[in-house]
Amino acid sequence: MKTKLIFASLLMAALFLTSSCKKPVVPPEDPVPVIPSSGFGTYVFDDGSVLIESDNGYDTVNGIKNAIDTFADSLVVVSETNDTINCNNVFYLQKGGHYYSEGLWVISNNVTIKSYEGEGEMPSLQIIADETGASNSDMIRIEANVVVDGVYILGQEAMTGSHQQRIFRIDGKDCRLTLNNCFADYCRNFFIRMDNTGSKVYLKNSTFRNMKYNCSSNGRLIDTRGNGADTVVIDNCLVYNNLGLITRYDGSVINYLRWSNSTFYNCGSVPEFQHPAKIVVENNVFANVGWRNAGTAIEIDPETGVEDRDDVFWDIEMPAESELANADVTIRNNNVYNTSEMKALYAKYNTTALEPTEISEGGKYLQSAGRLKFENNISEVLTFDNPAPIYYDFIELYFSNTSAPDDTYTDVPWFVDEDGKTGIEAGKVFTFGYASSFKSATASTTGGKIGVQF
Repeated sequence: MKTKLIFASLLMAALFLTSSCKKPVVPPEDPVPVIPSSGFGTYVFDDGSVLIESDNGYDTVNGIKNAIDTFADSLVVVSETNDTINCNNVFYLQKGGHYYSEGLWVISNNVTIKSYEGEGEMPSLQIIADETGASNSDMIRIEANVVVDGVYILGQEAMTGSHQQRIFRIDGKDCRLTLNNCFADYCRNFFIRMDNTGSKVYLKNSTFRNMKYNCSSNGRLIDTRGNGADTVVIDNCLVYNNLGLITRYDGSVINYLRWSNSTFYNCGSVPEFQHPAKIVVENNVFANVGWRNAGTAIEIDPETGVEDRDDVFWDIEMPAESELANADVTIRNNNVYNTSEMKALYAKYNTTALEPTEISEGGKYLQSAGRLKFENNISEVLTFDNPAPIYYDFIELYFSNTSAPDDTYTDVPWFVDEDGKTGIEAGKVFTFGYASSFKSATASTTGGKIGVQF
């Protein structure tokens, strides 16, 4: 930015303190209609980016939505000079700011939403009910390409504490959604849902936690809803206390799927891959993952008496012959393990739960056909520096009665939080680092650590 930071900071402070009484900037005479660039808590920089003042949740909500709807792909007036320029569709949020989403929010412009530079806590985006107590089941619906960078996304309704069903819902075709350096907390059904084809989703350097609905299959991170996707990437992310699938195919094809250098901790469902195309799963840690696949652990064929043991961890669907030529699967340099507490539960409930360790028949078929590279995967129990607690009583309740109705689990502890307060504080969140003495510290494809590196 050309604007000097000190001068800009003084101007922003003055604007935010007087935004309730300040008159909108009058644009210079011009035959093209120009939207005033101030008057509801915004500051326009000389590159066309917009800084949005924090909502207060009472007089002001939907600050981000209103700013995008007003300024994106439009002419704006620079706050310092009154020059008229094109908005560059970058929208900054105040460090420590709190932004509320009320009602239906649809993003139909290509935009970047990011934390403003400088010190302070990351800005938060939270769902809030309207004056009638109703809240939309989707926090954000997307019809364009969206980047979110450095934002805490809180799916816990501000008034009641109830959990959001869906955070991002991709309605448009061929849309790109990128989350970088974000922290997402609480979601009931799924964090990202795709309702159209051709989506590209990139999750990078981010944390996703506390996603579940009792003990159903909900709590998914990415759900294609059978629409398929062009690309799904999870790079250097921390995913924990998520009950459902990390990526749900629902019978569709994902052209390119990559999970790399990530840590998955206490996730209920095993990795599942349908209609295998290009898949890369490498340099990850999977700790206490896949326990929710219990329930059909051991079945006896009534005619043959043969025991069928469902102890699959890498659940790769048997490809059709027409798919075989395009299948290119790599699973390498991953650490898959269960804690001693988890192993004890598998031993105690060995008729309903088997520790998942194996590759499915579809995976073995791909191996024999030369379409699956499965190598250098290990099982090493790690001691993390700052891990989240695991409430094993929730898991034990599930193992003891896998057919119990969802409401059985309503009041059983599952969610975790560092301090019991809404929000997070930088430097105090669960980090999951581990010592360099572990084999996992040199197990990656490049000889370094596997798992997330924050």
